Amino acid sequence: MKIEIVSREQERIIRLAKKHNQEGLRLILLGKKNESISCFKKSIELNTNLSEPYFHLGNIYIQTGHFSIAEDMYCKAISLEPNNSDYYYNIAIIKSNQNKIYEAIENYKKCLDLNPSHLKALKFLSNCYKDVKKFKEALFTNNFLAKSDPSNPEPLFNNSLIHIRNGRFDVGWKMYEEGLKENIREPLKGYYEEKNELWDGKPFDGTLIVYGEQGLGDQILYGTVLTELIKIQKKIILIVDKRLINLFRESYPSVIVISEEKQIKIDIDSKHILIGSLCKYFRKHISDFMDSEFKHYEFNQNFPYRFRKQLLNLRSLKIGISWKTFANKNREIRSLSAIQVSKILSCNNNSFINLQYGDVKKEVKKINELSNNKLNTINGLDLTKDLDNVINVIKRCDLIITIDNTIAHLAGSLGKQVWVLLPYSADFRWMENTSASLWYQNALLFRQSKNCNWKIIITLISEILSQDKVKK
Repeated sequence: MKIEIVSREQERIIRLAKKHNQEGLRLILLGKKNESISCFKKSIELNTNLSEPYFHLGNIYIQTGHFSIAEDMYCKAISLEPNNSDYYYNIAIIKSNQNKIYEAIENYKKCLDLNPSHLKALKFLSNCYKDVKKFKEALFTNNFLAKSDPSNPEPLFNNSLIHIRNGRFDVGWKMYEEGLKENIREPLKGYYEEKNELWDGKPFDGTLIVYGEQGLGDQILYGTVLTELIKIQKKIILIVDKRLINLFRESYPSVIVISEEKQIKIDIDSKHILIGSLCKYFRKHISDFMDSEFKHYEFNQNFPYRFRKQLLNLRSLKIGISWKTFANKNREIRSLSAIQVSKILSCNNNSFINLQYGDVKKEVKKINELSNNKLNTINGLDLTKDLDNVINVIKRCDLIITIDNTIAHLAGSLGKQVWVLLPYSADFRWMENTSASLWYQNALLFRQSKNCNWKIIITLISEILSQDKVKK
């Protein structure tokens, strides 16, 4: 009789624990995270053998950036339910966020051992392989993902980037456009629904509409291919970000350049293509880059005196510097900290000019506090919107030092001497194992030798600058 009572009491406690767990989930849906945490903790107090409350707590802590606590929760969940693939998946997410890529790989693999069709695990495992330059493994994983999720163009797109960065252009560019279908920016969402034809690379009598897809850097980079296009196609309309209109109009007078924000009337005899897709016709081999007649973009040289005066007052060499990207992808890995920037500034007495767009006032203040040199800001210049005047500043600098962002592409395309600081696994456009850029003749690439380690690069740059090896 006594055993029966204990058993019933245990059952009641278990039911109550599950009830608290369910209430916690309900509160999450209502956006009440703090209240949900209390529910999950209460559930655990009542019954330590339930894995779900640990898992849900882990999910909350990972969202708030408390990775070590989240990992501890997931590990406890695994000890109770070792065959749940999602628990290993979430630990892998934590390791990726901590840039512990090899540990992330091991946990993604454990997840996939339990659930081979876990699509997100396949996707991120491929990304991890790419981040540590295991390209064969990344290609294999993407191929498996493509078979598991045939309607998803992303694996094909990711494989195209791997092929391109390793110089297999003839294969890579053919895959490139398919993957863009899920990456088109808002102004061009209807691109693939247009009834006019995709261009096949052959000249025709009608109008070719070239769409500048993706971000500013992409449009600047791929815009260099227009040099070849205008030789074979007479009528061209180029649709780009409004900030780049003057740059392209000055560089290609025969091309009609309009803002992507404007609606245009599509002629029945027109065809269209994404600007990046021009590469499959004009950049099929390394020799195509070498043979390109593109030198640099032309630009509007009307530069207000209030900006010119500030530059004229600066001494010695003028070095423009940009250290940050606001792109969603690998933002932290690609950017420098204020401390790292200050070390570059402190190496000599040259004039450093702030070319970093975005709201970075606090960072500039910190850089100037940490450095024995000054980072000069051009007063009144909007570095985000006023690209015409930013271009004029870049052209008046003797050197540009930047991470992989819009400034790198602007400086490179203008023919300016530019040093580009790249993470260990850099963007595909910068290729592999080279200090030169195929796209920009005056670009010098500084690559990390270890993942997330800028120390060697900053030391090298500081030494070069301290020895006054940079010439006007």
